[in-house]
Amino acid sequence: MLNPDLTTVVIQIVNFLILVGLLYLLFFKPVMHKVQMRMAEKERMMAQLAEDQAEAARLRAELEKRLADLEYETAQLISDARERAETERVAVLKLAQEETEHLLVEAEMDAYRIRQQAVDEFHDQLIDAILEMVSQAIGRIAPTELHEIMVKQLCERIRDMGRHENARVESFRRSLGERTPIVTITSAHPLSPELQGLLVRTFSALVDRTPHMELRTDPALALGLRVRVGDMMVDNSIAGQLADIRDSVSQSLQEHLSYE
Repeated sequence: MLNPDLTTVVIQIVNFLILVGLLYLLFFKPVMHKVQMRMAEKERMMAQLAEDQAEAARLRAELEKRLADLEYETAQLISDARERAETERVAVLKLAQEETEHLLVEAEMDAYRIRQQAVDEFHDQLIDAILEMVSQAIGRIAPTELHEIMVKQLCERIRDMGRHENARVESFRRSLGERTPIVTITSAHPLSPELQGLLVRTFSALVDRTPHMELRTDPALALGLRVRVGDMMVDNSIAGQLADIRDSVSQSLQEHLSYE
């Protein structure tokens, strides 16, 4: 039977307690301290991570909001640009249409003027051709006696003016002044001495002095005379009468075409 030594047991217990204390002080306590520090660091890191995640979520939400706003602004800018482009397109089309209509109106007016001018020129040429043929025919077939009659008729017209238009004759004489009057006579046929004398007497009575006579021949007059004294022109030739007829016919045609 064993008989334990109480002293030895006590010593062993004390030694055990001392070993446990040393182990606690030298090993367990530092380890626990490090564990606690690591746990605190882990908790701090977890808190920081949570904050970072919260900040990331906030930044993400803010970024998403900015992206949404940017998309809205972009869509609005595109819509405004399309509206402006459409407005400008409509304005350009309207301006082009107005310009086209203006050009069409001008083209129509130009075409009408050209047509009217061509018609007028054709009528004028036709009238001139007809009257020239008539004048040439009269010049060929009319007897010399008829030319003499027309010369005498002109002289009678001048004498009638002297008898019935005294005021006009006096005004005409004053306009001549003191210079020698020049009477330019253009005849369709050469004038006989008798007719020349008749003309000298007639125009001497008109100007109240002896004038200077200039005689010319122009078969284009067909028959009759054309006389110029100062600013006065007296024409009883067939060509002059045909010219009056030409003006009257041309005016009538223009009025008829304008009415149509």
